[in-house]
Amino acid sequence: MAKAERLVLVDGSWLVYRAFFAIPANLATKGGLPTNAIFGFATMFRKLFAGRMPERGAVVFDSPAATHRELRFPAYKAQRPAMPVELARQLATIDRLVAVNHFPVLRRPGYEADDIIATLARRGADAGLEVVIVAGDKDLAQMVGEHVRMLDTMRDVSYDAELVRKKWGVPPARIPDLLALMGDAADNIPGVPGIGEKGAAALLEKYGSLDGVLAHVGELKGKQKAALEQHGEAAKLYRELATVDVAADIDVSLDELRLTPPDPQQQDALYRELEFYSLLSGGGAAKLGDAPDIEVEVPATMAAAHAAITALPAGQGVAIVPLFEPPTRVHHAHLVGVAIASEGRRPLYLAFRGVATPLGDPAIELLRELLADESRLKFVHDVKQLEILCSRHGLALRGVLVDTMIASFLVDPVKCIPHTLDQVAREYVQRSIPAAKSLLGSGQSTRSPGAVEIAAAARYAGQLADVVLALAPVLRRRLTEAGQVAHWEQVEHPLSWVLARMELAGIRVDRDDLARMGEEFRIRKAEIEQRIYALAGQEFNIGSTKQLAEILFEKLKLPVVKKIKTGYSTDAEVLERLATKHEIAAQILAQRELAKLINTYTDVLRDAIAPETGRIHASFQQTTGVSGRLISTDPDLQRTPTRTPEGRRIRRAFVAPEGMLLVSADWSQIELRVLAHFSQDPRLLEAFRDKLDLHRRTASLLFQVAPEAVTREQRNVGKTVNFATIYGQGATALGQILGVARKDAQSYIERYFEYYSGVRRWQGRTIARAHEDGYVTTLLGRRRTIPELSMRNDSDRAAGERIATNTPIQGSAADLCKLAMLQIDRGLPAVAPHARMLLQVHDELVFEVPEAEVAATSALVRAVMERPHPLDVPLEVSIGVGRSWGDAH
Repeated sequence: MAKAERLVLVDGSWLVYRAFFAIPANLATKGGLPTNAIFGFATMFRKLFAGRMPERGAVVFDSPAATHRELRFPAYKAQRPAMPVELARQLATIDRLVAVNHFPVLRRPGYEADDIIATLARRGADAGLEVVIVAGDKDLAQMVGEHVRMLDTMRDVSYDAELVRKKWGVPPARIPDLLALMGDAADNIPGVPGIGEKGAAALLEKYGSLDGVLAHVGELKGKQKAALEQHGEAAKLYRELATVDVAADIDVSLDELRLTPPDPQQQDALYRELEFYSLLSGGGAAKLGDAPDIEVEVPATMAAAHAAITALPAGQGVAIVPLFEPPTRVHHAHLVGVAIASEGRRPLYLAFRGVATPLGDPAIELLRELLADESRLKFVHDVKQLEILCSRHGLALRGVLVDTMIASFLVDPVKCIPHTLDQVAREYVQRSIPAAKSLLGSGQSTRSPGAVEIAAAARYAGQLADVVLALAPVLRRRLTEAGQVAHWEQVEHPLSWVLARMELAGIRVDRDDLARMGEEFRIRKAEIEQRIYALAGQEFNIGSTKQLAEILFEKLKLPVVKKIKTGYSTDAEVLERLATKHEIAAQILAQRELAKLINTYTDVLRDAIAPETGRIHASFQQTTGVSGRLISTDPDLQRTPTRTPEGRRIRRAFVAPEGMLLVSADWSQIELRVLAHFSQDPRLLEAFRDKLDLHRRTASLLFQVAPEAVTREQRNVGKTVNFATIYGQGATALGQILGVARKDAQSYIERYFEYYSGVRRWQGRTIARAHEDGYVTTLLGRRRTIPELSMRNDSDRAAGERIATNTPIQGSAADLCKLAMLQIDRGLPAVAPHARMLLQVHDELVFEVPEAEVAATSALVRAVMERPHPLDVPLEVSIGVGRSWGDAH
């Protein structure tokens, strides 16, 4: 039996709004056209039709003309705000997007999109078609039946009749009756007062329909009976409003909805115009990364490989891409092969390992002269990774002109986070590269690079090298245009080598101590859980939001703090507020903290210890934090807690080897000192120059008491308000953090800026300049573009202004840290030749040092960190020494 043809009807009006609010509002073209809704639409089409293309389809939109519902009930949808201007600007392009996907666009005066969809769905079902309605509103759920299903692409849920019944408590045909009783806030249908969704569903289950309910009103009691007696006739009108029209006068036949496959060239032309490079399919001028026309030279013998390297054109730069295994552990990896691309010839692939006839590991030596030749310019993506691989094989890497990953970050740190090769290639040369799983497979069929056919590995790596070769001149030019070449050469590029050495060194961790710690935490967690059960009067799943909410708000009758779509919120903020009212909330917070310590720290850290070294080798990411801060991953050491006893206990598991000590150097209030430097506020400058307690001084101002009379609690408020200026927190956010009324928080902010008026003036100048330039810069001139500043939405612009004042401070603190790391790295060999820098975490540097070199290391580190760059305020550094990180910090 032939498979029924499929008719897909997309509720375009629903999807437009969902896409607009789901995709960040700062997405826009260089010309200023907002594109978040357009991009959401485009990705939906890509996902929806990635498999079988339907035979028929249409995208249906509401018409601005009044419908019969407004004429019958003027309040219908009257509460809805006007369409946001940023969304309205995108509608014409969304029509173009639909057209380029070869879908008809339907709008009919006097009809809502729901009516057009319902009419076409009924026609399609009657004609024996398989009908799919792409929507998420319950209005269209009434159309679901044997031949019709509803697909909510935002939640990835496909509704059949049974799922509709489970979701809303009634079969599809009774959705209008349900809405008539319970109302529909989205459409401003009032419903019957006092009857909610559960009550309405129960009535319909008992009496079958709205008519059945109204026929048996006499059997009901209390408020429900009175409400139905008073509003019964109105409920019939509400049912009419909620019933979609399945016989709308639409002059479109099912045959007119037949689809033809879209033209990839037309799609790509529009995607390039909209700067949606991640959606390019390879049609037109875009060149797919796995295009078959990229031939790769694969020498089969040592002699042929040597000849191929020697034949690389003199004076030309080369792009280098390594393959290694295991692919997720570069610090313990071995080279499988290296692809080398140069202008005007095929990429070259040297296969050291692989299925077929590899050259063997000795062939790695063939790379020595090429990599070490400073006159031979190199183009790479992630030079740190390549340097780690070179170090592991005893090779020297010199002459790197461009790291396309870091160059992309310096040109625009926001656009391609985390600046993977695929992201950068799509953005700057409109090319795509094959996913790693296309070579290695996925799931249970995953292979290591060394177990892949050499020909396949060569095609894959050769394509990557060819893309890096294309990117290099583009990003070098963009670096120059952005004024970032000096920063690349003097800071980010040399820092990659420092980070490579730090990652290779790693830090020793006591596995047994972590295991003991994890067991201690588990025992304490179990004890707390028993206390929670006793306080609740029963056992339940503490990790279940639903069950926990039932205990807190239904059984224990605690006040509801916050509601969410699925019921009651039980997040940390809610529990902290409830902790003053019932001990169970405090115990749940303690249980969650221990669960987090077990799952996020003790177990994760133990698994991260490399068996080869007994050390953790975290990766320090240069292109992930938009502020320029280094981010540690695999594992994330920056999240290791410091303020709690448990956090300090975890840090004590990080230890020095026998005869060595760990030295921790930590800046004090570096961001506030940078703020003082930028703002030139006389009171801030005075506080740091005279070594006053800034938090106490601010608290003295806020509470109008003498500094010596400030309490610990008041000082904590002063500290919070000081840092709130950096992060641009408003009165509402500050009030929530401090647990005070908004008006009190607003009073703190106003007093702060009265006293530190230089900060307010600096912020005003910085914001005005950012609006003019579209970006801000750090102390060293590193740039961050702020697209939010050009948005029409007030909240988006306000967010952009917060970024404008925050970035120079956080970004400059990051710059200072990087400068200090570079200077210390250069100075250590002369004064402490066996000391090693291991970690950078927040404002802290950690070193592993022989006991005899601790004094010299500490002196150098202090001298550098106190003045890595000229500032108008002194930097203060605390240095600790111990057998463990916890002891040293």
